[in-house]
Amino acid sequence: MAVTKILAKSMRIDKLIRYVSNPDKTDEQTLVSAVNCEVKTAAKAWKATKEMFGKTDGVQAYHIIQSFDIGEVAPQIAHEIGLKFCDEFLEGYEYILATHVDKHHIHNHAIFNSVCARTGMKYTATLSKYYKGIRRISDRLCKEYGLSIIMESESKGLSYAEYKLRKAGVYTLREMFDLDLEECLGTAYDLGSFYALMEAKGYEIAHTSKYPTFKPKEASHGFRAKHNGKSVTEDEILELIMNGMLLEVEEVAVRPREYVPYKAYGKQHGFRALVVSWMYVLGIIGQRKQTSYKVDYTELKRFERYKRDEEFLQKYGIDTEGQLDQKEAAINSEIERLTKSRIILNSKKKRKRRLYDALAALEYYSDAAKLYAEGETGFEDDYKAYAEAENVLSGIDRDALAHEKAELYDGIAEVNKQLRQLRLELKIISDVREDIPHMEECLQEHEELSKEQEDHNHYYHYYEEEIN
Repeated sequence: MAVTKILAKSMRIDKLIRYVSNPDKTDEQTLVSAVNCEVKTAAKAWKATKEMFGKTDGVQAYHIIQSFDIGEVAPQIAHEIGLKFCDEFLEGYEYILATHVDKHHIHNHAIFNSVCARTGMKYTATLSKYYKGIRRISDRLCKEYGLSIIMESESKGLSYAEYKLRKAGVYTLREMFDLDLEECLGTAYDLGSFYALMEAKGYEIAHTSKYPTFKPKEASHGFRAKHNGKSVTEDEILELIMNGMLLEVEEVAVRPREYVPYKAYGKQHGFRALVVSWMYVLGIIGQRKQTSYKVDYTELKRFERYKRDEEFLQKYGIDTEGQLDQKEAAINSEIERLTKSRIILNSKKKRKRRLYDALAALEYYSDAAKLYAEGETGFEDDYKAYAEAENVLSGIDRDALAHEKAELYDGIAEVNKQLRQLRLELKIISDVREDIPHMEECLQEHEELSKEQEDHNHYYHYYEEEIN
């Protein structure tokens, strides 16, 4: 049998050609054929074809892989089958066929120019072209050579994930993820419903950092959600949900900075007085006085850290080491409580995991089930997964279950958010403990130099008066 797959390529053509025609993989290139072009000059020839028809952007080439069962076919026969397949399916196109023998199974790589040299039309990959063209021709040739073909119950041929990419006209998982992300952000009403919708799209969600990661089915890695080119946190995702994804790039770029009125610090004590005084010396707040004291550049680089220290101390009114200890103990106690709460929520999620997964699978495989019902082949496994999900949810109120799932996910997200904030505050407490002695030392040095300068100025003025 032969398993077939087609991929769109936007990479450099010369690199793609070097890969498929690698002598180590093709028996010293004895299993490489080029039609309507030459292997050595194909990259330039394909580029010239694109330029002639004014179609140089987008997908540069397509890559068809035809894999045979282990031990079923000799390399020369596989290459012959590949040539017949290409002659029929790629008539008028410039293409290179290479048969690789470096693996246990023989497989053909056919790469072709995305623009047809004869008609100037640009190839577009569709589900219909796959099943009625690639799959059908390959199966027929396998029968003619006495090889087995894919039985409908043995393989999906084209996975549902790949089908989604073809249907949307998108050829990378990242682009597909961005489309799904935008749709779910526009549909969700809170974080919980957003996560539930993304699961229904087939994503596994990880919360290992402040940036959630979404891993598509059958992918080896996940993606972070991004907005305007930057990874977004759960709080920023929630903001996008609340704004209905109405924030365009141009609007964000010209959005004026929010005005924050000046707040007088008033009389400060203890730690707060110390931090505010040092921030005045650095010029972080107020206007720095001109003195002979030279501020280390590394101190100015710690602007954000000192500002964070000051905001934390002001927020909780902390002036002494004892108050700092009390706050640290309270935070640790709250972290312990929230951790137990999260364990309870995750236990509930684990108990309902089978139902929640079935709910997501029902949504994810619904299109595949429709295609199967319409008589399309290749979706047998997907339809089986859909039917199993239907069976699991038999007799269950799915709307109520979806609402429960969204609420539970929202609860877990909220607990995670609070835990991240509390751990950040523990880090600030650690910074304050490190920064306070350092500030005391620096302020003492600053005051001594200021006093020396003041005494010097006083003596200078007194001397001038005596002379006059």
